[in-house]
Amino acid sequence: MDADKEGLLLTQATSWVARYQEAARALREEASEPAVHGYRIAARRLLALLALWRPLTYHPELERRLLRSVGRLSALRDAQVYAERFGKPPASTGNTHKSACRVPLLSRRLARWLAAVAQVPDARALASLYQQHLALRLDEAQSALDEPIPCVGKSASSRQQQLRRWHRLRLEIKQARYGVELLLDLGSGDPGWLSTLTHWQERLGQLQDWRQWRRRLRAEQGGTRKQTKLRQQLKEKITARLCQLDCRQAELVALKLAMLAGHNMNDMPSQVVSYSEQNVSSAKSSGG
Repeated sequence: MDADKEGLLLTQATSWVARYQEAARALREEASEPAVHGYRIAARRLLALLALWRPLTYHPELERRLLRSVGRLSALRDAQVYAERFGKPPASTGNTHKSACRVPLLSRRLARWLAAVAQVPDARALASLYQQHLALRLDEAQSALDEPIPCVGKSASSRQQQLRRWHRLRLEIKQARYGVELLLDLGSGDPGWLSTLTHWQERLGQLQDWRQWRRRLRAEQGGTRKQTKLRQQLKEKITARLCQLDCRQAELVALKLAMLAGHNMNDMPSQVVSYSEQNVSSAKSSGG
């Protein structure tokens, strides 16, 4: 492996591992909203790093431990976001500010992983392979949006299934964003990819927040007229956002093509972007 490239890869790996362990220690001390959020980000970035090196050194149990740890914090994170938005925790949850959370430091496993990384003789192809991996994962999640939904008898159930598919795409986009950050640190990729992923993560994040808040409001006992009105407003926002997202899917198509080909987003055919803009304009004019 080129000496400079080798040094950059190893430095990056060591740095991201250290960031994860720092975030884990902070969460062990206090499960505040910033600590929970910071840990989940650090864990997902570490998962992106493990995925980058997966073709050459694969540690499945390490990845499973991280995924389980992030998953166990989902309910607490949702409750903290709800409390920040409405000024109180949802009725269905307990304390949103625990004294501490037990999350794994993974010191020994990560030390073994770093030792294995240091022994890799040639990792020059890692960045390009990982770039294609991210694009294909995005393609799989986006393609699922167009799969037929089984007839379930109620339009509300079909809508929920579609929302779950968008949620899955959000998770893939979030992970792809961390992956592109990693690539940019290595001097690969394109900043335009990160910008596109960030915008999509924000749009889908808002959609998920509205969905969660509406669900929490529905679970509240003795809902007031104000809560009923808010639920209806959230439903209208969700409907409008789904229409907007559907019309802008061409942006993700352009992103995937750029990542697969290793092109700058500005080099992609302008027709792809203009198609998206035309559909958004149509949606706005029709009230979407």
